Amino acid sequence: MQFFGIGFLVLLFLEIMSIVWVADWLGGGLTLLLMVLSFAGGVLMLRHTGLSGVLLAGAAVRSGQDISLYQMLWPIRYALAALLLLSPGFVSTAVALLLLIPFKGKPVAQTAAFGAQGQANPFAAQARQDDGEIIEGEYTVTRADPSAKQQDYIEHKRD
Repeated sequence: MQFFGIGFLVLLFLEIMSIVWVADWLGGGLTLLLMVLSFAGGVLMLRHTGLSGVLLAGAAVRSGQDISLYQMLWPIRYALAALLLLSPGFVSTAVALLLLIPFKGKPVAQTAAFGAQGQANPFAAQARQDDGEIIEGEYTVTRADPSAKQQDYIEHKRD
């Protein structure tokens, strides 16, 4: 955690320097236009998915379906790229574009892959072992004399 602050300062310095370098290379007007387009792209991306995409990734994990790591991480990567596009500077824009590059991988939670190794699917929902008998009711714990034995008496209430 002590290097987080130093890393943030280095990123801030690189962002400012990238704006200066691009402005020197392309000119101030075109640099400003690129930063406005980057910001608008980030806003449109956040409006497209936003928090619902991240919640959808969490729901896919909890559902117990066979999902790949790509399917699980794509909404999170997309939202993070949108947030990075909102910040001015071209280092964060480059990182956002790297996050948007699609990469495919092997499915993480395929039943056949886990079954071959003898392991259970970690994303599968746990089946509950119910024997079908559910007893519902209320109870109240009352104590007898405090000087008497420490024995609890339970008084059942029936509706």
